[in-house]
Amino acid sequence: MARHRLQLQGWGSASTPDDTFYDSVSDAVSLKVHVSTLATLTSAIGKVSTGGTSQETIKDIPYGTALAVFKAAITPAAHAVFEVYDADGTHVAQTLNTGKKVLVTAEDGMTQVTYTVSLLGPAQTPSETPSTGGGTPSANGGGSPKPNNAPVTSNNGQLTLPAGRVGEVSLGNGITISIPANATVKDLQLIIKKVQDTLNLLKNSEILASPVYELEKNFAENFNSPITLTFAFDPSFIQDQQEAAVFYYDEANKNWVKVGGKVVGNKITVDVNHFTKFAVLATQQTTTINVNVNDIAGHWAEANIQRAIASGIVKGYTDGTFKPNATVTRAEFAVMLMNALKPQREAGTLSFTDDATIDAWARTAVAQAVQAGIVTGYQDGAFHPNDPITRAEMAVMLAKASGMATEGHAATRFADDKDIAAWAKGGVLYAQEAGLMQGKSNNRFAPQDQATRAEAVTVLLNRLAQTGK
Repeated sequence: MARHRLQLQGWGSASTPDDTFYDSVSDAVSLKVHVSTLATLTSAIGKVSTGGTSQETIKDIPYGTALAVFKAAITPAAHAVFEVYDADGTHVAQTLNTGKKVLVTAEDGMTQVTYTVSLLGPAQTPSETPSTGGGTPSANGGGSPKPNNAPVTSNNGQLTLPAGRVGEVSLGNGITISIPANATVKDLQLIIKKVQDTLNLLKNSEILASPVYELEKNFAENFNSPITLTFAFDPSFIQDQQEAAVFYYDEANKNWVKVGGKVVGNKITVDVNHFTKFAVLATQQTTTINVNVNDIAGHWAEANIQRAIASGIVKGYTDGTFKPNATVTRAEFAVMLMNALKPQREAGTLSFTDDATIDAWARTAVAQAVQAGIVTGYQDGAFHPNDPITRAEMAVMLAKASGMATEGHAATRFADDKDIAAWAKGGVLYAQEAGLMQGKSNNRFAPQDQATRAEAVTVLLNRLAQTGK
């Protein structure tokens, strides 16, 4: 066989001697580096077209898929690279929705294929493969797509959740958030952040048993139904006579508020209805009180409800429930308030125009409240015992119980101060300054919102703590 002497021009002659011999020209040619021109991709999410053109598609991506999750599902051809851009193909995308483009560049640096993204609508599912008889298979015999009720999940601390859908998001092994169906009527953008600088949050020698997590969402309102938080914590930080409990950080008062939680191993789970900073802290162990109610475990006010029942402020219902999220009537709050105050004087005579509608179990307490000047009724002479009590009415009753003026024109520090009626302004100001009642989202007092049983007992316990009686 003839031997040929080849000089490999342009291949780095310094590393390839000129006198290298090869058995054939073809052998030499086979040593050339073949640079790939493949600019294709596959994706574990959606359907990728394979038309072999420079303009392809990725469709049937589930609605609400986060950009990071989508990018993690893409595998480009060997040695190719890709990026997701906005519809203009120039600006790198920050979110994922229909019209975005995935640009794949092959190893040769010149060959490119653009994949246009198409997401399903909120109620759609990925298209089925047509049957041999034509049409799209359907369980009910029709051609309509079935609703997509599969949970939307993410493990990178970010979640985009369509309104009404079930979702779950975690950040490593430290925290998991589970969102039930219909927790919000809005599309949810959720982010979990681990707070790095915690020194300014620990002013009272609190002992952290977990990182501090800040939970953020794209709207201010509370959730319509409780969501579940599960934290991992380090049991070595829990000393004798201590227990782990979930706390949230009250930004207004700059202190930690105990929520509680159920501990299993090194995990603790609790239900909440709002977002802020959360952490697991070591706290003094409390003796569980047998309160004979079966629906408060894990509730944010569980400990307060136990204390309120144990101290005789309130009772559960005959069916064994407490109904912590049920609204409180005016008669019920009068009973709770009188149980907390424990007045020594005799009850006066009721003279409301609707006396007959005040149940026997509430008559004494309402009469005592009248005698003490805490309740006066409405301008029509009625007490309306079965009407849900508003937050403004509750504040006024608390102020009167402390002998404070309830009317006035001094402004409160709440953002909706203008919505607080003059007859309640002084009462709300007292409840705010005494630390008995806090604002809701966006620092609103929400004077016409109805109070829940859990909120009512918490407010009364706050008063007892402030006044010592």
